[in-house]
Amino acid sequence: MTIGENIRRIRKERGLTLKQLGDAVGVSEAYIRAYESGRRNPKQQSLEALATALHVNVEALTGADFDGVKAMHRLFQIFRQYSGEIVEYTDDDGNERIAVSFGSLLLMTSWAEQYKKYQQEIKECEKIKDARKKADALMQAEEKFNRWMDIYPESEPWIQLLDAQKKHDQFMDTVGLNPKNPE
Repeated sequence: MTIGENIRRIRKERGLTLKQLGDAVGVSEAYIRAYESGRRNPKQQSLEALATALHVNVEALTGADFDGVKAMHRLFQIFRQYSGEIVEYTDDDGNERIAVSFGSLLLMTSWAEQYKKYQQEIKECEKIKDARKKADALMQAEEKFNRWMDIYPESEPWIQLLDAQKKHDQFMDTVGLNPKNPE
């Protein structure tokens, strides 16, 4: 998704009009419309103001603006920095699958927990007989999971784990085992 698509998606999830978001950011409705349509790209200061007004992390607006090759390179960087491993397995249907495990990325635990909750909500939604109610419930479950990702790490009650990850990263930098800072 582009920055504009993310702004639109999150604005609508928050129930804000173009004018309301513009007022919160201190720009006109036309600016917000131009951002959402991709005619204008917000500068860093505007991105930060938009993220604050939408109650999300700036990365939620900008982080998804990449193609498959860029996605792979971001994964490669994370793989190198957080002791990545490729895991091959066969799923319940007999399909060969590949997963990536990050040995020292402590924060992945939270994501896995939230994903399990999301999957459980999906299973509960599948039990709903009425098609419209089922569709609404599925949409709400997806929006809830997206909201959790958009505001991360503020969505987490265990902020001390974030401190533990930062200390781990600093230690890895200090002992020279962090490839992001090669010397």
